[in-house]
Amino acid sequence: MTITAYGTGAYRAAQSNSFVSTRAQFDDLQRQLDTQKKATSYGDLGIDRRVSLDLNGKLSTLDSLLSGIQLGDVNLKLQTNAASTFATLASNSRNDMRSNSYVATSTGRSAPQVLAEDRFKQVLDLLNTNVNGRYLFSGTTSDTEPVESFDTIINGDGAGKAGLKQLIDERRRADLGSSGLGRLTTGTAGPTTVTLADGDHDYGFKIGSVTSTGTGIAVAAQAPLPAGSRAAFSVSVTGQPQPGDKVSITLNLPDGTQTQVTLTARAAGSTGSDTDSFEIGADVNATTANLKTSLDAAIGKEAQTTLSAASSQVAAKDFFAGSVNNPPRRVPGPDFENATAPPTKVGAIDTTVIWYKGEDGIPPLDKTDPTLDTRTIAPTSARGTATVQVDQGQSTNVGARANEEAFQVGLAQFGIMLSETFPADDPNSQARYNAMAERVGDKLGFGGTTQKPAEIITEFGSAQTAMANAKQRHQDTQNYLTTALGDVENVSTEEVAAQILALQNQLTASYQVTSMLSKLTLTNYL
Repeated sequence: MTITAYGTGAYRAAQSNSFVSTRAQFDDLQRQLDTQKKATSYGDLGIDRRVSLDLNGKLSTLDSLLSGIQLGDVNLKLQTNAASTFATLASNSRNDMRSNSYVATSTGRSAPQVLAEDRFKQVLDLLNTNVNGRYLFSGTTSDTEPVESFDTIINGDGAGKAGLKQLIDERRRADLGSSGLGRLTTGTAGPTTVTLADGDHDYGFKIGSVTSTGTGIAVAAQAPLPAGSRAAFSVSVTGQPQPGDKVSITLNLPDGTQTQVTLTARAAGSTGSDTDSFEIGADVNATTANLKTSLDAAIGKEAQTTLSAASSQVAAKDFFAGSVNNPPRRVPGPDFENATAPPTKVGAIDTTVIWYKGEDGIPPLDKTDPTLDTRTIAPTSARGTATVQVDQGQSTNVGARANEEAFQVGLAQFGIMLSETFPADDPNSQARYNAMAERVGDKLGFGGTTQKPAEIITEFGSAQTAMANAKQRHQDTQNYLTTALGDVENVSTEEVAAQILALQNQLTASYQVTSMLSKLTLTNYL
């Protein structure tokens, strides 16, 4: 049998537990008011803990996506700025290299050439842009600085690897040949016939066509061809030509362009340049000799000017097409003037500066593989070398390589401009400069199927748009989920304040009653 306490003692025992419970509730309400959170752990949320865990997980995912987008956006802005600056520099150089802009200088370099050197260096710096140690134009090898130094690219490494200037010189020597006639051979076949033949190799001029006007000069293709030739023609003086009669020769150049040599007959005793005319002699034999002299002079000048400019284009293109797994083509030497074997990549990796050191998207190199010159080069997409995940199952390509075609073309033209010299005392300097300017201006227009800087900028812009759209979408979702989570985890300060006030009143009343009862005696009661 249990005896239940009664009287004031029993009341005080019950009130003690009630005070503790109420005080604990009061302290918790004060914590809620300070932190504005319902609970300190998921367990204290009761049935809402699952909702809280789910919402927090979703918000964590969104935070991660937004963080990646933010970093990717910074990188893309820097990449876009680099490509835009490059486009501006290329456009400025193209405007500088207008025709007839040659001015002789003591250094042999014009103002546009000096500017080209500064622009070349600036582009190298842009392509070596890095963010937190990550190089933005190095493909998948973002920890590798993609571009060599200016001096190494232009002059070589000083340890046996050739730079751009040496490759230009080697190619030019191979194209001009030991005679300086662009690997063409001129001669005579009897007293009234001049012969002209090219070589069966990849260097120098290649004859496209030979024509004449008037009745005194006959042109015929030689058949059979002389040994070692791809094309050969005979120009016969069958009778004295009339002043104004012409012999025209179309020559194909190594860079895919053409030039024409035209020799116009001029009257005996008249003055004129041997590079564009020939004097009618006392008889057909003398006229033939004069024609041969003028042909040599005209071809020699064309070799020193347009062929030289075309040769530089080929060498620079080959050099900047080189990468770690695709070395540039080199003219077999050292007898470059008489080279007949085609340019080759075999062994070039050990003897040539590789200006681009980043990932090139090409299968690994076997430097001794004889198929290096014939294998198909199909690099993977530069944009695909880096991605930013913008959503679950959705990513945006943001990669880039410094050796993309537009950059190759621009650097090649800057390199040609800064490498060439045009001495004031060279009578061919102005014509050679104009030939260079024409080609540089054309290449910096990025015409035809050549990749344009604007294409790179547009692709970067598309990626930025995709990320901006995803960012806005995520922020909207984040705001909604944050509000929903607040409804689960957060408290209303007004409600908590009201509850605290009610408890305070309750505690005050309890304390007063307890105090009164503690003083109650039988005497007081009576």
